[in-house]
Amino acid sequence: MAVYRFEDLRVWQAAKEQCDLVGHLIKRPPFRDDRELASQMNAAALSVMFNISEGFLRRIDKETAQFLRYAFASNGELKAGYYAAAGRRHITELESNDLIAANESIAKMLRRWMGTLKAGPGPGGQPRTEDHGRTEDHGRTKDEGRTKAQEPRPKD
Repeated sequence: MAVYRFEDLRVWQAAKEQCDLVGHLIKRPPFRDDRELASQMNAAALSVMFNISEGFLRRIDKETAQFLRYAFASNGELKAGYYAAAGRRHITELESNDLIAANESIAKMLRRWMGTLKAGPGPGGQPRTEDHGRTEDHGRTKDEGRTKAQEPRPKD
């Protein structure tokens, strides 16, 4: 069965539900007093949902995979937020367990979807082997093209 709208994706529906739950959580008084945690969790929840939709709309496996990796990472960030919220007693242990279970379900759906995408060529045009979403870190590029005015200032 073909999917033509991101709204029909089960993973997007689950991410939207997770985002809605976070929206309700951060309206609670403990979260209103912990603005940094609330803001971080809200941003991560939105990022999961937005990146799934953008990845779906890209229609090119390499680009889709990139946005799914963003969604996966944001989903992990949100999971860490659930642990922080539980540790700070903003949510109950039962709520924490339910939220983490739903979060892990989204992670599994994202991993399965990423596993269906073609990896595309690696550096130098060489075919890549399946690496299950992990690639070798080739390090940062040099700051070529910077002008003197753009050099980072020394720390005080």
